Amino acid sequence: MEDPEQKPQRQQAVQIVPDVHRAVAEQVLMAGPSQLSRLHQRLFCEERHDAGDDLAERHSQDAGGLVSKWRQKDKLKTTAVALVLCLNIGVDPPDVIKISPCARLECWVDPLSMQPAKALETIGKNLQAQYERWQPRAKYKMHLDPTMDDVKKLCVSCRRTAKNERVLFHYNGHGVPRPTVNGEIWVFNSRYTQYIPLSMYELQSWMGTPCIYVLDCSAAGLIINNFKAMIEQRQQQLALQQQQQQAAAAA
Repeated sequence: MEDPEQKPQRQQAVQIVPDVHRAVAEQVLMAGPSQLSRLHQRLFCEERHDAGDDLAERHSQDAGGLVSKWRQKDKLKTTAVALVLCLNIGVDPPDVIKISPCARLECWVDPLSMQPAKALETIGKNLQAQYERWQPRAKYKMHLDPTMDDVKKLCVSCRRTAKNERVLFHYNGHGVPRPTVNGEIWVFNSRYTQYIPLSMYELQSWMGTPCIYVLDCSAAGLIINNFKAMIEQRQQQLALQQQQQQAAAAA
């Protein structure tokens, strides 16, 4: 028998769902375990929803095991994490128009709730703590409102620490202009009077490979196409260099 206190809650939940999804919502809210199973088969029917179980069965049956398209064959450890926060709290970028109210929290911290320097430090610590829950053994290095030289030293240091293992680079650009169409992100000059563009080509050359990039900034999608083109160009250059070395060795 249904609890009387739960009935108003279910009715309220159904009321806030758009009309187009009302029937589905009612079925989900009122369904039992067997009915939910049938709903899952009917609603979650894309290949990605069932890939996990199917792949697990295939891997267990086949000793060789086919690796899925998105999963790397070689397991890598993320041994170094570079955290770069460009917030410049108290100074809005020139291309940002903030409405009121608007989203302000950074790592669940309101930057305006304390002094800018203290807020920046607190946000940085919170971000590192969140990553440490995922990878507690990695070496963490952070720069708050850095210059280009600071970022370069940070990247080179992380690559030296990680050697051939993976590095994670996290960039928060909520205090600088949005990326350029050429795939450049922004940092500061030494006096914090100018925004300095940093190309992804330079950043990738400092970071090396393998590396994961987390770009937490406005219009981050502008970077993706340029980054892909840059990676392809770099791979072609490396392949050409390898061919030349092999030809020189054969001669």
